[in-house]
Amino acid sequence: MSTENLGPEEALVELRRRVHEKRINRGLTAAQLTGLAGLRRTTLYNFSNGAVPRESTVEALGRTLGMDVNALLELRRVAAGEPGSTAGAERLLRNAAAGRPAAPAEDRLLALFQAGAAVGGAVTLQLTASGRFKEFLGALRQVGLNEAETAPLREVRVLLEQIDPPGRDIMIACGRVVEGVVGLVEERTSRAEYRWFELGKLLHGIALFAAMEWPAAPDLDEARTELFHLSDAVDMPEDLRAEVKSYCRVELPTAEQKEMLGEAERLSRAFHAIRPTAH
Repeated sequence: MSTENLGPEEALVELRRRVHEKRINRGLTAAQLTGLAGLRRTTLYNFSNGAVPRESTVEALGRTLGMDVNALLELRRVAAGEPGSTAGAERLLRNAAAGRPAAPAEDRLLALFQAGAAVGGAVTLQLTASGRFKEFLGALRQVGLNEAETAPLREVRVLLEQIDPPGRDIMIACGRVVEGVVGLVEERTSRAEYRWFELGKLLHGIALFAAMEWPAAPDLDEARTELFHLSDAVDMPEDLRAEVKSYCRVELPTAEQKEMLGEAERLSRAFHAIRPTAH
């Protein structure tokens, strides 16, 4: 199918259709495809629900499914409204027009770390931590998300403040909103940059699980293992890397319920004291 007469929405629908049909023909589940392509589940979820994927996402899916990657990238270009090879410049111009200049590299990585820490620590659910919630929104803006893209977070926050305790439906809605924001962050960052988001998310997510006395939860063991190996992929001082690995090996449950939360906060301060780089 030629892309000449396709509009952005039509191109996105066609791109999703081709990937979906090929996945079904290959007998793969969505989870199997993301695993084989080296993608996160939220990436495929957001793509399936109307988000324009990154070029690297399209390339990974195309290669994994044995498809014509160039044809898929052309559909993705039309879906994103990008004019050929000038796409990168066009994005920079749009960001400048929206008043969102690129942040210095180290500030951007710290913003990603801070945003990840807020997600992992469930700041959206901490009704008494309004200051931290504002910091979360500020970090997301620094990464490149605009007011419209963070609006769902503010809306679900209002619901959480109005209904105490929140019901199951609101909690599910909150989870979906946060998942959508995480997907946007992933789409706007390189893999090396996104590791800093994952670093903050895992560091504080592990602390939250430990404080809730869920040491036997499979997700917690998996998260500790993931953070342990992630520390080797992120540029940091060796003494800080050793501390992160020690944090991953702490015997659970701890003597004090909030011990892990305090340790996560301490490590976060240590990360903010260095000048991070992405490799």
